[in-house]
Amino acid sequence: METVDSFKRTQGDHATEEKGKDRSLPLPSKRETPIRKKKRKRRQEEEHENVERWLVSYADFITLLFAFFVTMFAISRVDENKVASAVDSLQRALGFLVPGQVAQAHSGGFPSSRVPFDVNVIAAPQAYQKTSEVEDFENLAKEIQQELERTSGQSSQIKYFIDKGGLIVRVPERLFFNSGDASLRPEVIPILNVLSESLGKIPNLVRIEGHTDNIPINTSRFPSNWELSTSRATTVVRYLLDRHHFDPIKISAVGYGEFRPIAPNTTPEGKLQNRRVDVVILSRREGALEP
Repeated sequence: METVDSFKRTQGDHATEEKGKDRSLPLPSKRETPIRKKKRKRRQEEEHENVERWLVSYADFITLLFAFFVTMFAISRVDENKVASAVDSLQRALGFLVPGQVAQAHSGGFPSSRVPFDVNVIAAPQAYQKTSEVEDFENLAKEIQQELERTSGQSSQIKYFIDKGGLIVRVPERLFFNSGDASLRPEVIPILNVLSESLGKIPNLVRIEGHTDNIPINTSRFPSNWELSTSRATTVVRYLLDRHHFDPIKISAVGYGEFRPIAPNTTPEGKLQNRRVDVVILSRREGALEP
């Protein structure tokens, strides 16, 4: 009996030792491969992904929208006095101002509907030296204006300005002609006499330009505004040639019809401005291009 118990105890001790040995044995280690590392890193990145990234784009959009409306607000509140002052300063710097009422040329860069204003000739800044020809045009405009003030009561209605083509003396239609007619009115005779005397002293070529509004005309004498504008220009030229023996080589006549407006033809005021005769004293450069 004791032998059996001893055997059992011996077997139990061996089993305990074997079990202890099993517990004391190190577990085989699992090496982490590069692929497994990448998967684990990707999993961590996905877990920490920022779901509020759309706020960045939204904030950029709101900022741009705010800047747009601020710009629109600033544009809508233009100070007309400051703009007029800037335009005046620019024209003076370019030497394009002449005495009297100054209007905008049809080929200029400023709005043709700008209201004329009184100016005085101001010396050009040192950074810009006016050419002698521009000074000659300014002096000529002064001379014409002074003579018209002395001999005619219509000098205030005549406008002067200088552009790259030369000096332009603009006379409204109502001084020259009756509506739809090309016969000179008596009121314009003193004006033409002064112009002839002043223009005869200079070597520059002179071009008489006739202009109309866009109201159609269809008469036996003037089938269209082309004939009316051309006839008015040639009537002025004929008067200068016949009465003042103006040099015919120096003068020409052009009719533009309604196709060179200086104001919109949508209002009575605009139509009134477009019905005009321009006496253009050509610059030397422009005159050299004449046929």
